[in-house]
Amino acid sequence: MIIPEAFSSTESRTVAHKAFVRLTDLIGQLQSCSQEQFTGELTVKLQATQGRRWSLYFYAGGLIGGTSEVHSIRRWCRQLSQHCPHLSVSSTYQGADRPQYWDYQSLAKLVEQGKIRQSQLTAVVGGNLTEILFDLIQAEQQSRYLSGLQLTFRQMSQDILDSALVGIRPEWVFNQAMQVWDVWLQAGLGSYSPNLAPVILDAEALRRQTSPLAYQNLTALVDGDRTLRDLAAKLQQNLVPLAQSLIPYIHTEVMSLVEVGDFTCELKSVAATPSIRPIQTNPSSPLVAYIEDSRFDSLKMSQILAQTGYRFTNVQDPVQALPVLLEQKPSLIFLDLLMPITNGYEICAQIRRVSAFQRIPVIIVTSSDGIVDRVRAKLVGASGFIAKPIDSPKVLNALQQHLPTLYAVRSGEQQASSPHLGVVAT
Repeated sequence: MIIPEAFSSTESRTVAHKAFVRLTDLIGQLQSCSQEQFTGELTVKLQATQGRRWSLYFYAGGLIGGTSEVHSIRRWCRQLSQHCPHLSVSSTYQGADRPQYWDYQSLAKLVEQGKIRQSQLTAVVGGNLTEILFDLIQAEQQSRYLSGLQLTFRQMSQDILDSALVGIRPEWVFNQAMQVWDVWLQAGLGSYSPNLAPVILDAEALRRQTSPLAYQNLTALVDGDRTLRDLAAKLQQNLVPLAQSLIPYIHTEVMSLVEVGDFTCELKSVAATPSIRPIQTNPSSPLVAYIEDSRFDSLKMSQILAQTGYRFTNVQDPVQALPVLLEQKPSLIFLDLLMPITNGYEICAQIRRVSAFQRIPVIIVTSSDGIVDRVRAKLVGASGFIAKPIDSPKVLNALQQHLPTLYAVRSGEQQASSPHLGVVAT
């Protein structure tokens, strides 16, 4: 959860009590906090992860919240969407315009006013804590041979807090997190963080490997912005089978898992809806090819095109470019200038020698955008240029310029449609 405001008080005092423990010893430390009716903050630091921190907040021995450096706001919004779906978060939280429901105190007031049940507050806090401890367990298990956990206790007086409506037994939360971790591990997911976001790398390959319904669902939801946890909450599905259903596509590089940041002042809703929604694509959508050996640049292009409803295929091997293009017949080709074995000028010239591709737009993508490059590209038949780094305005401008009719159709569909949000099928 977001750090409770009461714990920012200068009345707290730091206790010179630091312990270096293993994960198996942490449960004993939590039980001691419970038995001694500890009120304050327990900070857990793992040196092997560049000093990442997790904080747990106690009131009279019970846990009332926690936070971490990864996705604190995103996680809180996700818990609200699951347990208090009728609450919404406003678009900014600057000064007096801060959202009403983004921390423990605001929900506690709603309990006191009878607007939500205490069990809902407990569920939000408990779910938040379980995810925090899961992340701690996973990080420790992945680096257990490198270092232990450093615990720091910071006490404060109980009268700092007006009230604490939730007091969850710390050993119960820890055991819950361990159970979730064990299931995650047994499912073969131990090396994957649920805080990573799946993104489609090769939409055309995905279409060929899935049913039409599964393809529509995946292209609507797997956008590189929603984490695995966000997707599970959005679909109201169990996280483990959902993640398992996507792993085969990760292994074949049809999809990838990427890191995403936390929400800041752009909170749209508790359902964690991204600012740009991908629309459904179908077999009749225009296909855009990108001849590029860099997975990073291909990933970026895939994300941009998925958001506009185009199908996408990546050709990593320039030697195989012509056979792949002849088979898939794209409506537009993006072509990287610098590649191993050959270069973009030579490939562009080869493409133009094929009668089927003489009218297909070929856009050179390069970090070297000089007059000489443009003249040489024109001589080999290139239709245009975009400069790296790749971003949405450049790509969409190229589509609008070189595929004006198709771009207008796709833009109209994007404005008029909303994605199907059914269960992901495989």
